Amino acid sequence: MTGKTKTIEYIRHIYKVTNEVKSYKVYLIDEVKNGFLQLTETLRIEKYNNKSNATNIEEYLTLRTTTNWNTSERVTGLRTTNKKGIFYGDRLDRVTKKRTLLIFQLSKDSKELTIDVYRGFYPNNKGILHGIIKTY
Repeated sequence: MTGKTKTIEYIRHIYKVTNEVKSYKVYLIDEVKNGFLQLTETLRIEKYNNKSNATNIEEYLTLRTTTNWNTSERVTGLRTTNKKGIFYGDRLDRVTKKRTLLIFQLSKDSKELTIDVYRGFYPNNKGILHGIIKTY
């Protein structure tokens, strides 16, 4: 897959696990393709513990934006798809109020995490979203 889905471009972030406990995994950036870092160098995928109004999710993405995980930016739940290891979510820009689509790919052993950031783009049509997910 190149850095494009039809005419929609994304920036690919590849992370490797650095710490793992029962309730979360910490990942460190390994590589960025098709652009510059859009997330943080360190992030955490943690079990969802009802800290938002989200439904139908089991895990949540938190970016390391402060020195304490509890005060760092909680971004999105990882929503399941019909493809094993593929999830989606979004990130809201607090200034522009624009949503950005995030597609997550977890390796079978969960040691590698790929996040494609569709900067400034989030499909309002479920058909378009499903079409993008289908390309993975």
